[in-house]
Amino acid sequence: MKIEEDTYLYKLNDSVYEVGAKDPNRRIFDSLVYMPQGTTYNSYLIEGNTHNALIDCVDPEKIEVLISNLRAAKVDHLDYVVMLHAEQDHSGGIFTILDLYPLAKIVCTAKVKELLAIHLHLTDENMIIMKDMDILDLGGMSLTFHPIPFAHWPDNTMVFLEPQKILFSSDLFGAHYTDENSTLVMSDIQKKAARGYFSEIMMPFRKIIAKHIASAQLMKPAIIAPAHGAVWLDPEVIFDCYKNWISDEVIPKVTIPYLTMHQSTEKAVFYLAQHLKALGIEVELRNLTNQPESLLIETGEMIYDLVDASAVVFAFPTVLGGPHPAIAYAAITANAMIPKTKFMGMLCSYAWASKATEVINSVTPNFKCQRFEPLIFKGLPTQEDFVRLESYAKEIADAILGKNKGL
Repeated sequence: MKIEEDTYLYKLNDSVYEVGAKDPNRRIFDSLVYMPQGTTYNSYLIEGNTHNALIDCVDPEKIEVLISNLRAAKVDHLDYVVMLHAEQDHSGGIFTILDLYPLAKIVCTAKVKELLAIHLHLTDENMIIMKDMDILDLGGMSLTFHPIPFAHWPDNTMVFLEPQKILFSSDLFGAHYTDENSTLVMSDIQKKAARGYFSEIMMPFRKIIAKHIASAQLMKPAIIAPAHGAVWLDPEVIFDCYKNWISDEVIPKVTIPYLTMHQSTEKAVFYLAQHLKALGIEVELRNLTNQPESLLIETGEMIYDLVDASAVVFAFPTVLGGPHPAIAYAAITANAMIPKTKFMGMLCSYAWASKATEVINSVTPNFKCQRFEPLIFKGLPTQEDFVRLESYAKEIADAILGKNKGL
């Protein structure tokens, strides 16, 4: 089916439609996550023999798309609106939907109800509250509820449709991704988008998510239908990806988020990177201030690296005695993701005095890793500083490759 502008309607099978909205031009999510390919707000219509149900209600800015798709699917009534998560990109259209379908009952867990009241001031006393393993009968098919707390928020919920074996997974297994055929794409681009989504949304909870992945895999779904991005027509693809991402395994890679004001820090960064590469270490350089929009984009790329990077080296100049604000932003954001990185270092340039490295150490308590002594240099790096950088590269590479004693 050809998509018209920002609408799409896709039939997953004879009883299930994707009726949500795509948002290809949105570039930032939660005022934090950069989305180079936009996103989708997935909503699913299920038509049982006796009852129908709508899963999630899209972002309020795209509610007209959902309404248009429901009309295209000839929906003249709704029995149930199943809410899997209270965040507004899933729930924001609920009031419009209830105005159009006033007899519909909201079905959700107690935690979703609690958060809907907080974020939308929705206090419908006619809600049907479901617990773990409760079943919603639609006639000839049923939805089984599975709370998955902290697969992003404490209220996230999966529902499993029998006998079609479709797992509606909420934010879990999602991706900020859209293209002309968003629902059906199965490609390396989709997997890359899913990894980016994981890195900035799921990575802080990877130990908890391991249990949810195991539960989902036991259901043996034929299709996984997440709240964002394309459906997974081969669930094992995304299961395998997630098992790799949540593991403690890292690869010999260093990500270096950096910025420079007068090229002093940049010269040190390039020299360090050159010597790390010569020692067999993959290096990703993330210039946080190259362009006006770089801070958001490159911080996101650094977080993407931290899914499997062995080490991070924050490189920055001193500003008024402390770290440049851009590196502080990157460090605080990285800290929030609770990365599995094994090593952390710092390069810091200063002119007359600096407490910058102490500040970065103080804002990164979630880096439960070995910290190398910061390499601090005054102004433009000297020949002596370049010798120190060579030693620093070797110290980092030896640690990553397990050549240091005791490792």
